[in-house]
Amino acid sequence: MTKKYDLHTHSIFSPDSITPVEKLCERYVALGLSGFALTDHGSIDGWKQAKDYIHKKKLPLDFIPACEFVTTKGDIIGLYLSDMIYSRDPLEIIDSIHSQGGLVILPHPFDGIRGSACHPDKLGKEGVRKLDGIETFNARAGKGANERAAAFASGHSLAQTGGSDTHFLFEAGNGYTCVPSGMGLEKAIRAKKTSGIGSLSPIYVHGPTTLVKFGKKLGFLPKP
Repeated sequence: MTKKYDLHTHSIFSPDSITPVEKLCERYVALGLSGFALTDHGSIDGWKQAKDYIHKKKLPLDFIPACEFVTTKGDIIGLYLSDMIYSRDPLEIIDSIHSQGGLVILPHPFDGIRGSACHPDKLGKEGVRKLDGIETFNARAGKGANERAAAFASGHSLAQTGGSDTHFLFEAGNGYTCVPSGMGLEKAIRAKKTSGIGSLSPIYVHGPTTLVKFGKKLGFLPKP
């Protein structure tokens, strides 16, 4: 049986989301996914809350400690992390992720709407060689952007992953990574046996996300 993991999610621990970690956990159980990676922007503060809740409720859910790092060249996701990385240099972050035994995924690299997208050209040949995978389905990116990401991954022998990039609970699970039966997620990514799939979220989600960011900054919306 194919397993499904959402490898790009945001919670209240991101500056532009107010989704409780517990609600994310319950949502993925309800959707029947095998697990998810919590990839808050520049934060790992939600890890303990997620782990504790899954353990306390005995949820049938794999949790992948992760982070979407904000670098000088754009966003980079690290999976299977053990510690926070405070550099903003993309190559330093990539090396630090690998030194922790983690995996480096380039999220929404061809999304022309978001200035946070890290186009592979920004990393240079050295950086691209060090990538483990490309997010080839991001539910918040357009069809064309995802297709370009898939073509790039294929042309550079990189694993393909998928994620919802959820900031609001209704987006959770809109994008996910498929893992072949009998394989673990980490092994499947390293073996380049994964695929990204899902359905696109409505384009209007970007507007409310910006409003949440300003609302939290001004103190109108809750912070963890």
